Parts: sequence; C-alpha cells; structure tokens
Amino acid sequence: MSILTKEDQMKLQEDLDKTFVWSKKWLLSFNLAKCKSLTISTREPKIETEYKLPSTNNTLHMLEKVDQEKDIGVIIDSHLTFENHISAVVNKANSTMGVIRRTYKSLDEECFLLLFKGLVRPVLEYAAPVWSPYRKKYVNKVEDVQRRATKQLTGMKDLSYDERLRKLNLPTLVYRRCRGDMIEAYKMLNNKYDSDLPPILQRAPTNRGTRGHSLKLNHQYSRLDTRKHFFALRICTLWNDLPEEAVKAKNIQSFERRLDNYWKNQNFKFDIEAAYVSRDNTVTSLYEGEELPIVA
Repeated sequence: MSILTKEDQMKLQEDLDKTFVWSKKWLLSFNLAKCKSLTISTREPKIETEYKLPSTNNTLHMLEKVDQEKDIGVIIDSHLTFENHISAVVNKANSTMGVIRRTYKSLDEECFLLLFKGLVRPVLEYAAPVWSPYRKKYVNKVEDVQRRATKQLTGMKDLSYDERLRKLNLPTLVYRRCRGDMIEAYKMLNNKYDSDLPPILQRAPTNRGTRGHSLKLNHQYSRLDTRKHFFALRICTLWNDLPEEAVKAKNIQSFERRLDNYWKNQNFKFDIEAAYVSRDNTVTSLYEGEELPIVA
C-alpha cells in the first residue's frame, strides 16, 4: 500500500497491531531486533513515518528505520536499484573463483565448466528475476566475473570474450537471466506457484487477432525506468516472441528444451555487445534472428 497521508500510516499501524495479536495467539512471537521499517520510493517521503510493535514487557518497540534490508538473500534498498545486492553477489562470486584458482594449479575446460557452473554461477543467478540489472554499468559488473574467469584458462587469454564463450559453449549471464525470466513466466502462467504470490501478468485479449501464440502478454505502460524494467514489464517482448509450441509445453523440462532450441542462434547468447543499447545506456531484451523449428 502507498503511504501518502497520516490516515494511510494509521491503517498500516493497525495492520501491524493485528499481526501482533495473531502472533500472540499462535505463540509465534516476533524477533523485534529483526523488525525494521523500510520506505520504498523514488522521491523523499511526504510524511514522517514511525511504526511500533508491542514487546514482551507491555511496552512499545519503535521499529528501526533503514535504507536497505536483506530479505531471503536479496538486499532490497529504498530506491530498488539493487546496487548493494549486485556488489555483494559479485564479491562473493569473485571470492569463490579465487578459492578455485588457489586450489587448482591448472584447469582444463571440462573441470572449469563443472566448477564454474556448480559453485560460481549459482551465486550470480540466485533470485535474478527480482534484481536483474538493466543499467550497463551493473550488467558489466556481473558479467565481468565470467569474463575474468574464462580468461584464466590456458589458451584463452588472447581470445575475445565472445570467442571464449563460443569455444566453451558458455552463454553470457545476460542470456542466462533472460532464460530464467522465461522459465519463471512459464511457471506463473501455468499456475506452478500460489496465485497470490507472483506478480500479476496481464494477458492480452484473445480476440485481438495479433500474430504469435495464445498466451501473449499486454505491454504495460510505465513512466519510470525502474518500473519499466520490473519482471512483469520487461519480459513481455521476449515472451510474446516465443512460438506456440514452446509456451504450450506440457511441463517445465519440455519448455526449457524448446526454449533452448528456439534461442540457440540468438545474437546475445555469446555476444554481450548485442544486448546493449548505447542510446540510453541500458540493456535491451530485443534481439535479431530468424525463427527456428521447435524440437520436443
């Protein structure tokens, strides 16, 4: 809910009071030290907000105001830039890669791929649909982990980044995040999650007569770049471009196979520059490439 007036603040405080009553009834007491107040807004809040929770000694505990908070492994900041989260995952991935380099005197391609895919890449992809970067500097910051790691292999130092990726058959991390977005969209549209949990995906009217598949999404308008690149908005172009055979796959495994086959020759699979838009220094999800047959 948006907190624009004192009345809005009071309603939220009432909800907190009800939550406390519920927790007391079911003997699930809150850890007040971990209860924080975070205001998410692109502008300075119009009113000062203060929220309280009762403590065990019948006094009111004032919730600490914070500019960022870690929730289920993702650092959420007040402006939703995810800058600190990106820095944290990049540092962790680089540290893991450092341990690998110190542990192994030399790495062949097979061993490198096993270690990188198993230990490093998962760190860079955890919850990526939530924090996926769109500004070029953040995209580069994440991609640099894989760029530096692939350069450590024997015979790879003098090759360009895209040449190294093609030789290793290792897609860019931009491609991997786009692929992850498509898999999440498939799960949401096929009711793989509790319907109250994921973001609302607006289906395009079936009587519109547009080209493409029967599960196309509406392109929602957004004035702000931050909102424009949220999951529910950024996936529309890529999802709507998929063929009917892919989106109507019977299960997730079949969808992944058909998606990989359809995207196997896309420019941004191995070429990071193909994903950049120099005009506004952001990353686009548009790509070129002829349609490919779908294989089950």
